[in-house]
Amino acid sequence: MPSECKKVRQEYENLKTLKSEFDLELEKARETGNLFKAKELKAKLEQKRNALSEKLWTFESLPQKELKEQYEDQKEILERVGILEKLSTGEIGIRGIDNKEYAFPTYQELIKRMRENKEMLKTKIEQGFSQLLIVPFGMKLDDLIEKYKQVILKHYQEGKLLATKEKPSDPDEPLELDEKEPVWVWYEYQNADRRRELVYFPEKFSENHQGKTKQEILKKQGGWNILFIEDLPNLPRKDKGKDIKGRKQLETGLTSNKYLETLKTSSVYKNETGMTPEEQIIYAIKYLEQTNQVIDDYSGKGSLSFQLGAYFPTEGAVPYAGWDRDCRQARLGRDSPGLSPSVYGVRGAVRV
Repeated sequence: MPSECKKVRQEYENLKTLKSEFDLELEKARETGNLFKAKELKAKLEQKRNALSEKLWTFESLPQKELKEQYEDQKEILERVGILEKLSTGEIGIRGIDNKEYAFPTYQELIKRMRENKEMLKTKIEQGFSQLLIVPFGMKLDDLIEKYKQVILKHYQEGKLLATKEKPSDPDEPLELDEKEPVWVWYEYQNADRRRELVYFPEKFSENHQGKTKQEILKKQGGWNILFIEDLPNLPRKDKGKDIKGRKQLETGLTSNKYLETLKTSSVYKNETGMTPEEQIIYAIKYLEQTNQVIDDYSGKGSLSFQLGAYFPTEGAVPYAGWDRDCRQARLGRDSPGLSPSVYGVRGAVRV
């Protein structure tokens, strides 16, 4: 009997033959105007391509069907809340702070990136990093914050602004809102990415931070960040983190300096980084749109979260975010990298 490897190789060769047949039939259709055979071959080609793709899929903890659903759902959410717009190419995407257009990443690009990082990603997905997050990093941070405010306000006005649940079966707990200021924002956030007062992916929280400005990152990687995170709208407090496949979830109570050092030096957290404010906001919007619940409700079931993927060097401050019940609003603030409040934790990310 032929080996599994030979079977897959034969299927791939058959797929190439079918693709050639489709290309020829499409050429004929351009002359005759009869697309029936071409459409028939296209459907057959897609069916066989999907079947082969499933056989080659290496991420058992994240089925390809679930990944595709996450991809489509996130794309639809970003369109619905007005983050995605039609570009001059006819594609949908964003305009970055560099005035360039960045199309929304294709599903094929996502799969390509995942396969390029398959060994690392396979381990992290098994450890719980199974939530896809596609982030319009190149967008003006001020504009993204404004979209966040609009989404929160809309949910409140529709009676769909809820505290984060610990379990899906928990009863709904409506939240109050300061409608005039749904999101409190520390004044230094204003124009911070354009003024280069906010740097990203620092090696340390000091004058020698070695971080990059958004403009520098856009030149190197484009306007979109693709990452995987844990499904953790409530960051665990001390002694509440779970051990998943040899990795203990990060708990609250450490300094930003210690969290950053842990991510960079511990083999347990290898290939993990902190999130940026842009990524935090997109996760908050995504979760709110999917569940009507806020994240990082520190007076409820959750905790505040440091965004270790960014730093305000002039102020010597690390961004944080969360929901403040007393002030009835979300908060985008900052704190010293040397402080270790018991209600502050970290949401890690794996980038592809």
